[in-house]
Amino acid sequence: MYAGKFFNERAKIVAFLLILASLLCLIIYELRYFSSSVLGGFTLYVLLRKPYKKLLEKKWPESLAIITLLALTFVVIFIIGGGITGVVYAKIIDFDSQLVLDNIRLVHDTIIQKWEYNIFPDDAVEKGVQWLGSALPGLLSATGNVIANMVLMVFVLYFLLRESEKFERGIDNFLPISKENIRLLKIETKNMIISNAIGVPLIMMLQGSLSALAYWFTGAGDPIIWGLLTGFAGLIPAVGTGIIWLPLSLNLLIGGNIWQGILLFAWGCCVISLIDNGFRMVFLKKYANIHPLIPLFGVILGINLFGFWGIIFGPLVISGFLLLIKIFHNEFLTS
Repeated sequence: MYAGKFFNERAKIVAFLLILASLLCLIIYELRYFSSSVLGGFTLYVLLRKPYKKLLEKKWPESLAIITLLALTFVVIFIIGGGITGVVYAKIIDFDSQLVLDNIRLVHDTIIQKWEYNIFPDDAVEKGVQWLGSALPGLLSATGNVIANMVLMVFVLYFLLRESEKFERGIDNFLPISKENIRLLKIETKNMIISNAIGVPLIMMLQGSLSALAYWFTGAGDPIIWGLLTGFAGLIPAVGTGIIWLPLSLNLLIGGNIWQGILLFAWGCCVISLIDNGFRMVFLKKYANIHPLIPLFGVILGINLFGFWGIIFGPLVISGFLLLIKIFHNEFLTS
């Protein structure tokens, strides 16, 4: 009798959880176009939470502190970010992926003629350039309406800041894990967001900007397009940015531009690659020990899910998933 009653209670709990999970999946599916807004608002909240607390400690009125932080967020995202995105998008629209194929094939053919060594399979370059041509235009096309997502993101941030105590108290009360794991979740989430939302884009911007400067000075090609590609290539483990600047420098040397090719090669080895190896170790490992594959697959996943914002949120999704596995192990599998 007792066993049957216990089974019925467990069955009710399981059925109720299934209903909740089904409704949650339905809500997420119907609001998928604005998922980047929710993630963005939460990410900005984690980044601005400490400055917000400091403003309150300095006796700032709550409304003034929120308005100030929202105004700074608006300036950074809408004006600076929007302006950069518009310039890059205008370049991508007119970008001919055949340029990439021509540069790589020139280097490839020269190596075959001089050393009789085939560095690429027959169709590897063509397939790679075809993927690049289809991926670049979709890179900046965020899911849904970009402006609507940005506005909603600011609204989410506003309510999270205004009800920060209630929000964090709700996390402490409703998460079905111990207080120690909740504390671990908060610390790991903060470090994960700082490393992914600031570190990864910052490294990409530094590599892209410095490489664009070198491409402009040496005349290797369009500095905006090639700088953008170099920034994304930095996510590839082992190969990194060299997959872009090395063929371009060899292309300059083959074309008779000796000092330009040598300068670009030296700049790539001493400056661009140093950012990846040095800055990543100093900054990212200080906050979170991120495996090199997480940013790579995170960006691929994120662009498919969130469009342009996937550069930031994609690695966060994978890092968050791995964090939840760690929490689950600590909570339920560790005796």
